[in-house]
Amino acid sequence: MRPVTVGIVSIGDMGLGMARLLKAHDYRVVTVAEGRRYECREGNHGRALTAASEHTLARIHSAGIEILPSDQALVIQADYVLSIVPPRNAVATAGRIAEAYAQPSTGSLREALEDVESKPKRSKLYYLELNAVPARLASEMAAQFDEPTTTTDSGPRCHFLDGGIIGAPPWQSTQDGRTTWKRPSVVLSGVVDLAPAFATLAEVLNIKLVSPRIGAASTLKLSFAALTKGLTALSILSFSTAQKESMLPELLALLEEYSPRTAALATHGVIGMSPKAYRWEDEMRGIGETFDAEGGWNGVGTDVYGGFAEIYRTIAEDTVLGEERVEHRVRGMTVEDAAQIIAERRPQ
Repeated sequence: MRPVTVGIVSIGDMGLGMARLLKAHDYRVVTVAEGRRYECREGNHGRALTAASEHTLARIHSAGIEILPSDQALVIQADYVLSIVPPRNAVATAGRIAEAYAQPSTGSLREALEDVESKPKRSKLYYLELNAVPARLASEMAAQFDEPTTTTDSGPRCHFLDGGIIGAPPWQSTQDGRTTWKRPSVVLSGVVDLAPAFATLAEVLNIKLVSPRIGAASTLKLSFAALTKGLTALSILSFSTAQKESMLPELLALLEEYSPRTAALATHGVIGMSPKAYRWEDEMRGIGETFDAEGGWNGVGTDVYGGFAEIYRTIAEDTVLGEERVEHRVRGMTVEDAAQIIAERRPQ
């Protein structure tokens, strides 16, 4: 029997961690790296390229991920596709995969491969939308997969599940000579066929099915991120303002004395956010929409988290912190350095 094949789009920090976890559990992991558009940061600004950067290709090769030539090849080969992209790219990514899956030749080419459950007819593709987007966009993406692929087919084109990843990328930990995986939590919502192969994947990826309703898991993910990344945004405001007044050491000392847990969370968040700020801008806007649309806050969410989005946009585009990468940190490695850089940011 062939190995279960998981396609990952794309191979950023989280995608790389997920790929390594899957490979360690004998999954075949594939991606697409050529002939498509990738978001690439040069200096403090992003631009699109027609092929993967050398940095992305190095990530792919380091994890033993197989590169396929096209989106259609991906949906033919894959049993599951994980979409792990910046929020601004989520809808376009779903559209690409839905279009490739709907091509007339895709169905017959998929059927030529044996089913991982040994069924006479190969199971439909599972598309796991794992990006930090509001429920509205999750529903829009699900609709792109709704139509059957043929006139004789019934039901939706594929199994669409929305959700999010809560926590850091998977990583290996060795203790007392034993190697284990530290994994984030993957929350999903939607109606899914709990076949044995999916149940096994769910165990490997630490998947939790939280609701049959599309959009529910996205709301849960953003509600969580509102607290963690929202606190980091507040910390950026606080620390950079104190730095401008030469009061940062005093502020940090008071936090350590009267609220050490806040001090730990705030400093950890500010030190770690630099390589991710460009992604978090759109995530903050999604949180604002979620609080207004799902929570009934009538504009308060947009006002508050729209401001937080501007903080992260400023970090990404108006400071050298926007040039940082997770695996190659140079600046902002201490809260003092990060606060100094932010305090001296270019005037708006």
